[in-house]
Amino acid sequence: MNERYCTRYVGVTCIDGSCPIALRDEYIERGYDIIKSCKECPYYKGCEDSYFHGKEECVEEL
Repeated sequence: MNERYCTRYVGVTCIDGSCPIALRDEYIERGYDIIKSCKECPYYKGCEDSYFHGKEECVEEL
């Protein structure tokens, strides 16, 4: 099954202050695994939970 990747992904964790990429330094200090992209984020659900899903700004790739 190919998951579509939203190139302009904006999920809930992107805007509520809990984005693992934005909190990278804190994660390093606490010894948590570091992610490098939205695709690696445990909260990422592909395009289906992106703010832009179904809107003109939505750009999807495989």
